[in-house]
Parts: sequence; C-alpha cells; structure tokens
Amino acid sequence: MDKVRKKSKSALVKKVAFATLSVALLLYGAISIANIDFESRRVDRDTLLLGTVERSDLDIRISANGELLPRDLELISAQVEGRVARVHVAPGDEVMTGQLLAELSNPQLLNAAEEAYSAWEGAIADLKGFEVELQNNLLNQESAALQVEFAFEKAKLELEAKSTLSEQNIIPEIEFRQIELDVEQLRQTIVIEQKRLQQSTDNMATLLAVRESRVTQLERALDRANDRVDNLNIIAGIDGMVQELDLELGQQLVLGSPIGRLARQELLYAELRVPARQAGDVIVGQNVLVDTRNGTVNGSVSRIDPGVTEGTVIVDVDIHDPLPRGARPQLQVEGIIYVAQIKDALHVGRPTFIRTDAEVTIYKLDGMGEYANRVNVRMGRASVNRVEILEGLAPGDQVILSDSSAWQDNDRILLN
Repeated sequence: MDKVRKKSKSALVKKVAFATLSVALLLYGAISIANIDFESRRVDRDTLLLGTVERSDLDIRISANGELLPRDLELISAQVEGRVARVHVAPGDEVMTGQLLAELSNPQLLNAAEEAYSAWEGAIADLKGFEVELQNNLLNQESAALQVEFAFEKAKLELEAKSTLSEQNIIPEIEFRQIELDVEQLRQTIVIEQKRLQQSTDNMATLLAVRESRVTQLERALDRANDRVDNLNIIAGIDGMVQELDLELGQQLVLGSPIGRLARQELLYAELRVPARQAGDVIVGQNVLVDTRNGTVNGSVSRIDPGVTEGTVIVDVDIHDPLPRGARPQLQVEGIIYVAQIKDALHVGRPTFIRTDAEVTIYKLDGMGEYANRVNVRMGRASVNRVEILEGLAPGDQVILSDSSAWQDNDRILLN
C-alpha cells in the first residue's frame, strides 16, 4: 500500500514540473516576441562595409589612370615614293642612330640621279673648254696690244732720227709730218688696245661666272637627286625601340606615308587623366606615386593641360626613379597625386556615392552595434579612400560606408 502511494506522489511531482517548465517557455517566448522589432528595416550585416572615424593627419590624394609615354619620339614617314623592297627590323627591336630600318626601290629616282650626274659632268667639261677658249682669246689680245706698243716705240725712234734731218732740210717736211702722224696714231692705238684688253679680261670673268653658275645649279640638282636616292634607305634618327613599323614587302609608298615611330626607352614620363572636377587641386611640382603594376616610382607634376577632354585634364608627370623592368611606352599606369595634407583631421573611409564639401546623410551605428541611425554629417575634402569629417561624427564612431540608397527612406535600420 505504501509503495502505491509513493509512485502516485512521484508522478504528481513530474507532472507539476513539466507544467511549470511549459509555462516558463511560453512566457519566455511571449516576452521574446514582444521584444522583436518588426518595424525597423533589416539589413544583413555581412553585406555592409563599415568604417571607424579616426583623428590624424590626412593626406589628400587624387587617383588617376594613364600611361607611360616617351619624351623623345621620332615619327618616321616616307621621304620619297617607292616600293618596299626589304624590311630589316620589327616592333620591339632596339635600334641605333643611323641604323637601316627598311629599303625602298624606285628605278625612276635612280635614272634621274644618273641623268643629273651626266648633266653636271657635261657642264664641268664645257666650263673647262670655255675657259681655255677665253684664255686663248685673251692671249691673242695681249699679243696684239704688245705688237702695237713695239710699233709705237719703233715709230718714236724713227721720229727722233728724222727730226734732225728735218731741221737741216735734208728730208721734205711732209715726210716728217707723216712720221709724226704715224706716231700719234700708234699712241692712240695703244690706248684703244689697252681698253680692249681690259674689257676682254672683264668679259672673261663675267662669262666664266655665268658658266660656273650653271655648273653650280646642276651640282645642286645632282645633290637633290642623290638625296632622293639616299631617302630610299629608311634609317633611324635616334637610339631607341621600334614602337610601330607599318611596312609590308611590295607595299607602294607615296611621299609622306606614315611608316612607324621610334622612342627612347629611358626617357619616359607618365601622362595621367585626372577628373576635371579634381584637377583644380593639382599644381606643378606636387609629388606623385606612379604604379606600373610591376613596381612603384616617385615623380612630380611637370605640366597641366589647360583644356578638358571628355571630362578629364591631362597631367604630365616626370619620373624621378629608375623605372621597373618591363616599363615601356603605352604601358597603363595608375598615379596617386599628393595635393595637400590636413593636420589633426577627423576622417573616415570614403562612403560610396558620397558628395564632398557638402552636408550629407550617413548611417551611424549605435553603441551596441545593433542599429544604425541616419545622421547629418558635413563632409570636407576627399582623398583616394578617405574623406574629411567637419561636423556630425566623433572619433570612434562606426558608420556604414556601403551604398545606402536601398533604405534611404528609413531613419533607422536593424543589422542582422
């Protein structure tokens, strides 16, 4: 009988305990459901990018893409018409000044050069023959003048001899007068012959100058013809690398046809395309870090283009350090321009689609990190991945940096 009573009492205790536990679970569930926030917008925390507000010196930097370009570039074009006969180099080859790059053929230019040489050679021979002829004529003129002088001297002697005879009336006076006329005639003839000799000398110089001018013209024509023949050989004007060479065997080129270009590998600079809205902060001399994807080098801003092209401003950067291996013209690079440094600045990671130098709304996490409340914040200057905080946040505050446009209408969101 006692055993039956003990079993009944034990079963009753178990029922009471189970009932109590059930009531407790129901109460806990009711309380939990009552505390669940069904009104706040829920956002998965794992999908968010968070940032913490810090206070320190802030470097204001501008990021811009660009490429390496050569300082010393030679554009090669055809100086004469011709057909491509040989090509000796290809893009990527290193060449030296004066090295033969390609050869053109043009039989007409070769024939023209030969004809120009023949014309010049004939003019030289003609000049020499003409000079000999003039010299002979001049010698004949000098001989004639000399004969007149001798005749004059002879007549003078005869006049002196017969002057005494005339005074003694040994010879007729008319004979003496005739001798005097002969002497005077010879004197006048000497003057004329001397003038004629001088004129012949002057004419000789003039005639020779005309023939020499003709020779000079033909010589220049020959030089031009030879230059055109020389231009059939396309040579490098600088030491460097062949960047482009658009030539095929048999290709017909006309005067001025673009052929290719050479560039000095060691004289490269970076050309960056800076967004126009940020270009106002860039000045010549600012430090730049250039990333070639194979290493970084230091440089400085050397030139800022005054114009805007497709929303960007061209900024040239001089490279101060040796370039990494593999750096070459047209290599895509990224440049970081250091435009300023703000001392003791309050800043945070740069939120997506944020406006700088303006008042914006941003979501700040509460102390427990469960909720994010929308607050007004005044932003200052922006760097590549940081932005200055002027008002609205304090050091240590956590904010959402991700795009918040999906819940922008909610003042408060719940983070799962």
